[in-house]
Amino acid sequence: MVNPYSSYVLSFSIALLAYLLGWSELYPPLHGSLLTFLVLSIAFHLALSRYWKSTVTFSFPSVDSFFNPVAVTIFIYGLWTADFIYEGGIPLVKILLNQPYNYRLFGVPSLHVFTVTFGSFFTVFLFSLFISSGKRASLYLYLINLFAALLIYNRGMLIFNIVASAFIYFFSSPHFSWRRVSFLALGFLSLIYFFGVMGSLRVSFEAKQKYDPNIFLKIGKASTTFRESWIPKEFFWAYIYLSSPVANLQQNINTFQVPTFSLSRMVQYVNNEMLFDFISKRVNRIFGVERERENTIPERPFNVSTVYSRSFSYLGWIGMYMMCAFVLILPLIYLKILPINRYYLTGIALINTMYLFLFFDNTIRFTGLGFQLVYPFVLPLVEKTTVWFQKKTAL
Repeated sequence: MVNPYSSYVLSFSIALLAYLLGWSELYPPLHGSLLTFLVLSIAFHLALSRYWKSTVTFSFPSVDSFFNPVAVTIFIYGLWTADFIYEGGIPLVKILLNQPYNYRLFGVPSLHVFTVTFGSFFTVFLFSLFISSGKRASLYLYLINLFAALLIYNRGMLIFNIVASAFIYFFSSPHFSWRRVSFLALGFLSLIYFFGVMGSLRVSFEAKQKYDPNIFLKIGKASTTFRESWIPKEFFWAYIYLSSPVANLQQNINTFQVPTFSLSRMVQYVNNEMLFDFISKRVNRIFGVERERENTIPERPFNVSTVYSRSFSYLGWIGMYMMCAFVLILPLIYLKILPINRYYLTGIALINTMYLFLFFDNTIRFTGLGFQLVYPFVLPLVEKTTVWFQKKTAL
């Protein structure tokens, strides 16, 4: 039941339901054409979810570690230390001390991409190691690596790592359990509340005020219904992040003037929407082009708009249906070529996480998450190279 397609169905269904709550006065009305497209995409993913369930035999494998987890953790924190030195401080400390900090400029160029992706991948792998072995040492190392997302004040990285870990937790028991679901639901509510606290702390810091969750209610134009409800104000962050991508997609469809179709535009579409962004950015730089923009609701920072919005900007509705087809086929390809090794479980958890957040943005092209899918192929090669080198040096 837990697979990339069911993750897509769950997230887009929740996003639509959240949109229909009408807790923000920023959003345009949802048109029938977009509603039809989203419902069709959910239906197709639901069908492939049933196909996945009927064809994929899945069991939780025994997971071990080729490399010393303590040594790898020290190596990763060495990379984070390089980022902190480059930044001139630790982001979390800077924010708590009201010191200037721009998260867009954080990290050693190029090296930071490896640090984030490998650090996140190894964090999720450690959780699978803990579930498999039950050793507390693995859990402690997992928490230490998870803490890095707090140190760099990267809520996205924290959420992705925890959600991928939750998928690992689901995989460890193939049988449905209300206790397990209730535990994860409670954990999810706690997580999004903490997410709201971190967000309110940041906007309060930017406004040079004490902690005040009402600041974001003004930014998001919360409705009277929400303001007068019993729901803690910190949950408005979760509502906005769940619903605003659909609102921005509708806004882009309403207002963006799509240019005439051309082969050049098709190539740019594939480059910018279907390849990792660290590749597409370099290709764009070589040819002197930029990724196509999108029209979003006027107020910032609500500028994410599902995996489909910029597909519309490039090719209109054709681009959206092409992206839907690409999204449908990608998990089947990945499952076909994914080697069954100690990293298999982590790879499946990560592609589930990617699909869970497609309602939010194009996580396929987002290097920070999507590139992690490469490590189950790369790390076995590193292991073989290490063994070969050890044999050579022993002679």
